[in-house]
Amino acid sequence: MSAAPRSAIVGTGPVSRALTRAYALGGGRVDLIVSRCADRGAEVARRLGATRGSSDLADALSADVVLVAVPDRALAEVATRVAAHPAANSVLFLHTSGALPGDVLRVGRHRAGSLHPLQSFPDGCDDAQLAARMTGTHWFHEGDGAQEAGAIVTILGGTLHRLAPGAKALYHAGAAVLSNHTVALFDSALELFAAAGVPREEAHAPLAALLAGTSANLAALGVPAALTGPIARGDVDTVRRHLDAIARDAPVLRPSYVEMARRTLVVARAKGSITEDAADELERLLG
Repeated sequence: MSAAPRSAIVGTGPVSRALTRAYALGGGRVDLIVSRCADRGAEVARRLGATRGSSDLADALSADVVLVAVPDRALAEVATRVAAHPAANSVLFLHTSGALPGDVLRVGRHRAGSLHPLQSFPDGCDDAQLAARMTGTHWFHEGDGAQEAGAIVTILGGTLHRLAPGAKALYHAGAAVLSNHTVALFDSALELFAAAGVPREEAHAPLAALLAGTSANLAALGVPAALTGPIARGDVDTVRRHLDAIARDAPVLRPSYVEMARRTLVVARAKGSITEDAADELERLLG
């Protein structure tokens, strides 16, 4: 296997376009873009530096690696189409789904795995912006093709990590907790500020700045060192005041506050910033 596997890419969405442009800019070769619409495939290929476009998956089978960047719901259809071609047995298929296992594309005897970028690729970004997000991205591989995955990620300017077999659901849950649940936590903070008399639109900027500071602390210090606040200090009275105020003015948010406070207490114990007496009292307070 050469340092730059010849690749074909299935799909024309944001991840596919980011892959195509970044791979070509990094010196890799994208032989083909496969789209349901041949004209769409040809247009994206021409725009992003791939050799050509097509609507026939069989055309991709001359590549070393076929990167399948389609919605999860479409992977079963791709697998069925792949199984119809004996030539597929000599090709490695890697899909970019974060949630589904690598073998979801293994219907025949060909090799199959997953290579997921732990990054977001919004629809509203242009091609250059999408490709720029590839640089420095962390990629997670599961299934077949570790060597090829490593070569691809090197060309894309990223870092490769390997997952244990069958661990994709846990991995994806971890990513969702951090990325998606953070948005929900931000919304909860907006609601609490609103209950305190600060309109949501006014609270957005200061809370975003606070979140950015916390993110910077995590990047620089890690867990548990980045933890601050009343639980980290063992300030039981402050946490009690939080609970009383939320129960009075925003009761729907009390369960989520309690659950996250319990987890925060675990981190505070690991940090060693809280006495055992304070930790035990907080544990009783949080029920």
